[in-house]
Amino acid sequence: GTYTATITNNTVETVRVSAAFDGSDVGNAVDVSFTFTSKTIKFNRINYMTMKSPRTGRIWLDRNLATQTQVTSSTNSAAYGDIYQWGRRKDGHESRGSDTTLTRLASITALDDRFIVNNETPDDWTTNRAVDDNGEDRMAAWADGGANDICPTGFSVPTEAELAADTTDIRTTATALSSFLRIPTAGFRGHIDGALGNVGADANLWTRSAKGSKSGSFHMYSGSAHFNDAVRTMGFSVRCIQG
Repeated sequence: GTYTATITNNTVETVRVSAAFDGSDVGNAVDVSFTFTSKTIKFNRINYMTMKSPRTGRIWLDRNLATQTQVTSSTNSAAYGDIYQWGRRKDGHESRGSDTTLTRLASITALDDRFIVNNETPDDWTTNRAVDDNGEDRMAAWADGGANDICPTGFSVPTEAELAADTTDIRTTATALSSFLRIPTAGFRGHIDGALGNVGADANLWTRSAKGSKSGSFHMYSGSAHFNDAVRTMGFSVRCIQG
């Protein structure tokens, strides 16, 4: 016969079944181990594991970027990871305690280890409208192999459509944690003063999708969850998808 088992949170489970494998009477107990096939990826000195979506079959990393440990609770600070401004490369600004600056960058690939604060229109970390105002260059830059690629080889920051397809069951921070992605409440970093906000209460993820002068993001609260168009100087977590 055929036997199936559900693998929870990528762990190995042993299922005890009774079957007549050798022609003897049904009732002989046999221990059968079902294992989840995953891959370990070492990236920037951190060992990530891959996870397969039960909905789309897509492969994701098991945690937010720069997270040293797997998520065990929504308020596990060791599982929060870095906070990126939209489309920026890894240059130090993503550290949760990096300094702030009012000086914006002249190109999307310029380096500055400070978090850029801004409350002007358009609210962006580049200098003026002539520098990728529509976000198309940074969409490409955050894809696999792009100029500002922050994910392991073969992985990208997801588009809004990709993230939406695998978060249909997420309605709150509680279901964000119980979902296969296990998203913690890492909070955000504000665009006006660079202060951390709602840490331990809210979860926020960037997508790489540009939305006019803003960019797509996914927000999870204690009583709701939704996608939104956020200003690009906000700081949110990032989860990478294969492709």
